[in-house]
Amino acid sequence: IIKVAANCFGEMGYRATTLDTIAAKAGLSKVTLYRYVKSKDELLSLVFERTIDSFRAGLGEIIGQRLPADEKLRRIVRYQVALLASHLPFLKVFFAEEAGLPAPMAARAARARREYDGAIERAYRDGVDEGLFRDLPPTLVVFGILGMCNWLHEWYKPEGRSSPTEIADVLIDILERGYLKANGTSRGNGISSTVERIQAALAGLRAA
Repeated sequence: IIKVAANCFGEMGYRATTLDTIAAKAGLSKVTLYRYVKSKDELLSLVFERTIDSFRAGLGEIIGQRLPADEKLRRIVRYQVALLASHLPFLKVFFAEEAGLPAPMAARAARARREYDGAIERAYRDGVDEGLFRDLPPTLVVFGILGMCNWLHEWYKPEGRSSPTEIADVLIDILERGYLKANGTSRGNGISSTVERIQAALAGLRAA
């Protein structure tokens, strides 16, 4: 029932989907559906709970491994891409329908996102401490990584030319090596000064 609801919410939108539609696609009568869930809001909450649990379980396993920070971050990117590719209906709902959540579930979703982002940020900080990563603002790095990965829910097609593994390989390559050729023109000084300004602004926000 949850999977059917996620498919319906993802394809038609939460507001346009009715319990009659979900019941019909699940092969149930509406009376039978009400034995399992009381409302469409409850179904949306269950979809979010399933999504959050999927994200956290895999990330926790990777974070708990004794690995160099660079390999840990690669595995996080691969996991993120694979999860999005294999759970598209759930993730479409997760990213598009958060505003429709009941207040308690919205608070839980926001808290789960902060914890998830924080775990990846700590992995990046470990890499900085290990001398593997540049000392960039960790919060912005995490936003950048997750932004690259999470946008798959808008464009990824299972029948497309690139597999999740191939997509993850490209994203990792961009993250680790950039997109300039070795003899390409660099604007490193301008970027460095921008990073310094951002770091100063973030430090000011923390102090406030």
